[in-house]
Amino acid sequence: MIKSLRKRFIFAAMASTFGVLFVIMSILNVANYVRMVSRADDTLDELADNNGQFDSRDFMKELMPDHKDGQLPSNSGESDGNAVTKQDESENIQPPEKLGKKRGDKFSPETPFQTRFFSVVVLDGIVVSYSLDNIAAVNESDAESYAEQIIADGIDKGFIDIYRYMVVDCDDETGGSRIIFVDCRQEIESFKNTLVYSVGVSLLGFLAVFTLVLFWSKKIFKPVADSYEKQKRFITDASHEIKTPLTIIDANTEVIEMVNGESEWTQNTRDQVRRLTSLTNQMVALSRLDENPEPREKSEFDFSEVAYEVIDHFSTLSEVRGKKINADIEDGIKYTGDENSIRQLISILVDNAMKYAVETTPIDISLRRDGRKVRFMLRNLTDEMDEGSQDILFERFYRPDSSRNSETGGSGIGLSLAKSIVEAHKGKITAKCDKDGYITFQVTL
Repeated sequence: MIKSLRKRFIFAAMASTFGVLFVIMSILNVANYVRMVSRADDTLDELADNNGQFDSRDFMKELMPDHKDGQLPSNSGESDGNAVTKQDESENIQPPEKLGKKRGDKFSPETPFQTRFFSVVVLDGIVVSYSLDNIAAVNESDAESYAEQIIADGIDKGFIDIYRYMVVDCDDETGGSRIIFVDCRQEIESFKNTLVYSVGVSLLGFLAVFTLVLFWSKKIFKPVADSYEKQKRFITDASHEIKTPLTIIDANTEVIEMVNGESEWTQNTRDQVRRLTSLTNQMVALSRLDENPEPREKSEFDFSEVAYEVIDHFSTLSEVRGKKINADIEDGIKYTGDENSIRQLISILVDNAMKYAVETTPIDISLRRDGRKVRFMLRNLTDEMDEGSQDILFERFYRPDSSRNSETGGSGIGLSLAKSIVEAHKGKITAKCDKDGYITFQVTL
C-alpha cells in the first residue's frame, strides 16, 4: 500500500512538473515563431509597398528629413547662402533611436543590405519576369518552381522551403501578380535551435526533478511506512492473541452446555465467538494481503466448479431466508490463481447478498468468459442505497447502517478483503446501484 501511495505521489509530482515545463516551453517557442513570422511579414509589406524592392530613400529621409529625396548634402564648403555646414548636417541627421520609433522599431538603415529577397511576376498563371538581384542562392529555375507551386496551392501568404512569401497585385496596368520571397534561413535556424535547446533543457530539468522526487519521497514516506508496518504487526499480533481467549470461551461454553444443557445464553455466546473468530481470521488475511499482495499459491483450476460449490453451500440458508439464488454459470472456465482466495472472494460476495438483500427477493449470479478475462457478477435488491457508484462499500469497516447493527452479522471488513483478493489477482471490482434499488457487484479478472 505504501509503495502504491509513493508511486502515485511521484506520478502526480512528475505529471505536474511535465505540465509546467510543457506550458513554459510552448509559450517560449510559440512566441519565438510568431516573432519570426511577424518580422518576415513586416519586411514583405515594405517590399510590397515598393514593387518588390527596398526604397533606400525612405530610410535616408528618416535619417535626414530636411533633405529632399534623401540625398546627402554637399560638403564642398561653398560659402553661398544655401550651403549647409557640417554642424547643420549633423543636427539634421536623426539618431537611430528616433528612426526606430518612426518606423515602429521594425527596421534599421542596414535592413536593405542585410535582407536576402527576390520576387517573381506572374501573369495568367505564367511567370513573365524575375528579380533576383538581391539573392545568390536562387536561380531562375528555382524561382519559377516556387512560383508554380504557390500558384497551384492558391495561398497568398506562407512558407515555402526557407522562404516566407506574399502574393500582391502589381501596380502597373498588366493585371499580373507579384510573388515576393524573403529568405528566413537564419531566423528558421534560430527558431530550431531555440526549440531543440528548450526541449533539451526541459528534459534535463524533468530528469533532475524526477531524481530529487524519487530521493525525497523515500524519506518523506519512511515514517508513514514505519507506522503502517507497526499497524499491520499490531493487527496480526492482536488477532493471534484474541484467538486464545475465544477458543477458551468456546470450550467453556461447550462444557456448560454438557452440564446444564443448551440455553439461549450459551447459544448467544457461541454465536458471538463465531463472529469474533470470523472477524479475526478476516483481519489476519487482510493483513497478509497487505504485506504480500501476490497470490501465495497459483495454479490452474476450474472457476465454474468452484463457483458452483460455494453457491451450493448457501443453498440451505437461502431457502430459510426466502432469498432464491439464480445462478447462470458458464461451464469449463479455467483460471490460474489462488483457488482458496477465489473461493473466499465468491463466498464473501454471496454472504454479503444474503445479509443485505431484501427479504424474499432473488439473488442473481453470473459467471462468463469475456475473451481472456473472467467476469463474475452478483445482483440483488437492497434498501436505502443511493443510485450510482457504491465503491465506498469496499472501505475497511464501512457499514451502510451507521448504527452498525450486529443483527446482520457483518463487520464491514468482508468487502474490503474481497477487493484485496481481486487486486492481488490484477483484477477490478466495482459496485453500482441503479434507480430501482438493485446493486450489482462486478469482478473482472
